[in-house]
Amino acid sequence: MCWKVGLTATLFRPTAVLVAAGVALSACASDEKPSGKPSSSAVPSGSAPTNATPLQSRVMMQNSKVRVDLMGLERTSDKVVVARLRVVNQDGGDFTFGSTLSSLQQARADGEKLDANAVSAISLFDPANSRRHFPLMDGENKCLCTRYLAAPQLQAGHSIELTAAFPAPPANVGKVTVLFPNAAPFTDVPVGNRPGAMMTVEKEQQIDPANTPTKAPRVLPVAALTENATGVEEDRGGDLRVRVSSDVLFALNKADLTPRAQDVLKEVAAKIDRSPGNTVTIDGHTDNSGNDGINGPLSERRAQSVQRALQKLVTRAGVTYQSKGHGSSQPVASNDTDRGRALNRRVTVSFARPRPATAPPSGPAASGTGKIVQRIQGTPPKGYTGDWPRNARVEIGSLRRSSEGYATLSWTVFNDDSKTLNVDRVFTGLSLSEGYFGFGVNGVSLENGKLRYRVLRDEDSNGLGSSFTVMNPQVGELTQGESLTLTAMYKIPAEISTVTVDLPGFGKAQNVPVQ
Repeated sequence: MCWKVGLTATLFRPTAVLVAAGVALSACASDEKPSGKPSSSAVPSGSAPTNATPLQSRVMMQNSKVRVDLMGLERTSDKVVVARLRVVNQDGGDFTFGSTLSSLQQARADGEKLDANAVSAISLFDPANSRRHFPLMDGENKCLCTRYLAAPQLQAGHSIELTAAFPAPPANVGKVTVLFPNAAPFTDVPVGNRPGAMMTVEKEQQIDPANTPTKAPRVLPVAALTENATGVEEDRGGDLRVRVSSDVLFALNKADLTPRAQDVLKEVAAKIDRSPGNTVTIDGHTDNSGNDGINGPLSERRAQSVQRALQKLVTRAGVTYQSKGHGSSQPVASNDTDRGRALNRRVTVSFARPRPATAPPSGPAASGTGKIVQRIQGTPPKGYTGDWPRNARVEIGSLRRSSEGYATLSWTVFNDDSKTLNVDRVFTGLSLSEGYFGFGVNGVSLENGKLRYRVLRDEDSNGLGSSFTVMNPQVGELTQGESLTLTAMYKIPAEISTVTVDLPGFGKAQNVPVQ
């Protein structure tokens, strides 16, 4: 295999990592003129053949003429699965990924550095267990994936092959979602078997991923957040965490339940009655107002008040309760804003995820009635900086549900104004105020009745949607005549056939069908 190597410097937005000297690679040009088709250059042994039929294909957010093909996803052992992808540049010019393919995080929770000069941002989402799997790391903290691609350049008419090894999902998981940065998710991907297969990680270097010593796997829980008038529910696959606002349950600085609290806790008790588990954990939390001498005991008393109420309301026998106060030590949002402090004042009730209630008979699949278009509003959303264009629009593409119930929303932003539209600043929304990491599309939500569904979020607070922190800054800035297609993932109940899409800066798109 032949590579073109160069030295680049990529600067991210303020919340992202600075990559001072990434290595740019592209497939070497042939003597023939680019044809807009994949090149027929040799593929490293152990990779999927270049001319193989892809399982699925997606286009890159930055350029619809650059295609990502998922060539295969295979278990090479009971502990490892390997994803094989191909990126094809069918544009007339070179395509630069920037830092798209490298991991956002500067370090893992345990302090270990991640491999920035590799395709370490590709991940797998196991929807059956609500877990996100990141590439394995060897003993030298190098990614078991294609390396030295922090800022690759792909020449017109050429393609590159990418591989990444992941900790395998449980043996009974037959399908997963493959998340490729800034392309729509590959959903319902079958997991094949290829025991003992080799993979190429660097130039011609091949490794056996099943027998390479690795660090502890990085597998993060993914939460589906549903907001209601009293708080937030976090569905984490195995367990459900019901966060009830202390402002609903208690008077200021008090631990006695309000009359309204009884109705709220009746709904929580009904979910516990449907739970297959027998342990309920109650955790009290405060914001950082006051001091620990006050906040700790107050949060403890509040947790105990909720426990006593639930013990009376839950109807099934054999349930045990554990309550504890944490004061202000475990915030879920920034304490620098009124909104964030309100979210941090809470009591969280955790238990095994309830069995789904019997769903009503399903009717015919929802169908669109034509293109759904939202025009830009007269004033920018809170936090937007720069001149606000008055002539821009959003077109809803689709909202498609996978076999596991997770839905992917796609929409395209068009700027028809002479003023630049900073897309990242429009849709970021919740990144700083409510615990999401970086700049992305976390402010775009789905509504149905009194419920609001948020973008899926992993335990490191990364939203499962388009992100701008891993791209060149200019990509999120649309000048006149430019457009950008974005995606985000949600979990919505099976009985819901239409939703309202709330798009910051563009208002609400009504009656969007779930397909």
